[in-house]
Amino acid sequence: SLALFSAAQGASRVMTGIASELALKWNLPWFCCCIGSGGGTGGVPRPAFLLLASLVSAASHFVLAVTTTEEGFAFGVTLSGVAFGMVWPMMVLITGEVFGTRHVGANYMFFDGFSSAVGTLLLSKFVAQEVYDEHIIEHQGDPGFAGGDFKCYGPGCFRMSHLIVSLLSLTCIVSSIGLIRSTRDVYQRRRQR
Repeated sequence: SLALFSAAQGASRVMTGIASELALKWNLPWFCCCIGSGGGTGGVPRPAFLLLASLVSAASHFVLAVTTTEEGFAFGVTLSGVAFGMVWPMMVLITGEVFGTRHVGANYMFFDGFSSAVGTLLLSKFVAQEVYDEHIIEHQGDPGFAGGDFKCYGPGCFRMSHLIVSLLSLTCIVSSIGLIRSTRDVYQRRRQR
């Protein structure tokens, strides 16, 4: 599963970078003005790829929450790798384009460093651990439970954790739409160059 995730996120980084550069030059029809850089006359701004990544992330964690097969797990891990690979290169590019390249390292670390640290602490330490521990406590009275065996078995071990991450990914859609709207002028100027 680690190899699938790594391969998917590596390929996604390259493909998203290429696609986002090409998409800046696309001529969109009038009905795509909500994601375009100006009423159907501009290309697709890079924050639109964050919107896509949020949708893929929500789908991947939903798949991981409901799947009970190895194939489903592999599909969910691959989708998760694709979403992860889409986000981080876009963050670097968007940060540089919106705030300039002079202090791109400091500006980027605010987004990447802060969000990664807080997200890892909250989701990995508190949420996932609480769900895992609660699942063990629920099954201590089961006939197959061996005393002192504090391992979690079955699909329920992380189901709630994946559902929570899936819902959080859906909230990223709102942020992405806000970012698309607030950076519209940045991408209009870029297209005019």
